[in-house]
Amino acid sequence: MILFEQAQIDTLRDKCDHAVKRIWIASPFIGCLKDVQKIIGGKWRLPSVDCRVLTDVDAGFIRKDTFDEFQDNQVEVRSLLSLHSKIYIVDDWCLVTSANLTGTAFFCRYEMGISTDDFKDVEATFLKWWKLGQAVTTLPKKQNTALVNYQDGKQFTRKFNAKAYKSGKQDKYDAACEKYKDFAQIYDNITGRNPKMVKDGYTLLQEIDYFFNFLYHDHPDKPSNGQIKQRSISSAHRDKEILRYFKDMCAQYDNDPQKWRLERTATVQSLLAPARIDQISRNDVKEVAECLHCLYSYSINKTKFLNPANNNLQDIRSCWKTLLHTGPITQDKIDNVTNTLKNFGPSSVRELIGWYYPDTYPLMNGNSDCGMRFFGYSI
Repeated sequence: MILFEQAQIDTLRDKCDHAVKRIWIASPFIGCLKDVQKIIGGKWRLPSVDCRVLTDVDAGFIRKDTFDEFQDNQVEVRSLLSLHSKIYIVDDWCLVTSANLTGTAFFCRYEMGISTDDFKDVEATFLKWWKLGQAVTTLPKKQNTALVNYQDGKQFTRKFNAKAYKSGKQDKYDAACEKYKDFAQIYDNITGRNPKMVKDGYTLLQEIDYFFNFLYHDHPDKPSNGQIKQRSISSAHRDKEILRYFKDMCAQYDNDPQKWRLERTATVQSLLAPARIDQISRNDVKEVAECLHCLYSYSINKTKFLNPANNNLQDIRSCWKTLLHTGPITQDKIDNVTNTLKNFGPSSVRELIGWYYPDTYPLMNGNSDCGMRFFGYSI
């Protein structure tokens, strides 16, 4: 099928918004992040989507804000000198086009491409070029300003429109959940889990929370405490450290088998069950709040949250019910809670979700985020 002008950008964005397996891109010029997100959306952030970007950092360019975002989300970027083709492979669909991954190409210029689901030769060629490309970890200090300005569209008027990119927070939330689950799977494969914790009823994600809390607070070295940046660590080194600290954690659990996580999950699930949530009292809300790490650590926020002058009981009931009992968790639901309830921020919401759905959603807060960064994840 021939695609051009508005149809080309609309089709590519739709395919990318529904990507499940992969988004592979070859483009010698890659524009600023706000334009890239309008063109290909944000599913490339998900660890489950294999995203590869082949470009030319010497004769072409990739804008730094886009490159940094790719780096933060573990998207591999490779450079192939003299690359000129523009290829977009999304799951089992492909677009070979004249359009670079820039706002100029898709919004301002008359571009044309061929889309197909029969592209074995294109896929094979992409992989051949990918092997020839060199991994890019830093960008040249100076880029050709005239070239950047030309490709950024300063010499062209806008002719076509892109769908606004509004799912950024959702994509980042989904990506964070996937990263936690990816770590949990690695942890499970390496350690086989703590049999006593399994017997006591811990889910895998609850055990991960225990592990991260141990590294942040209870281990003598507190190795993850204060880890505000992603740590550079090889997978082999990561695996050795997981096993090392796992053994230390198991020794602590043998001496002091803390089961309050199980108790908190039981409390939250009981009080906020569908049949009960419309009738929860102020005391019930306080009991739920006592279960959250972040509110326990920052008691002033808990005090303010529980103050009737700050939050109406009906608002709390409504927000929590919408969050937990109206289908999949979405960023819109999270935003509804944080925008409506004072002093009940993103960490509180994410913990509440984790306590209520311990098999499905990780407990994500400041301590656990530090643990993820300690093991090489960008959070």
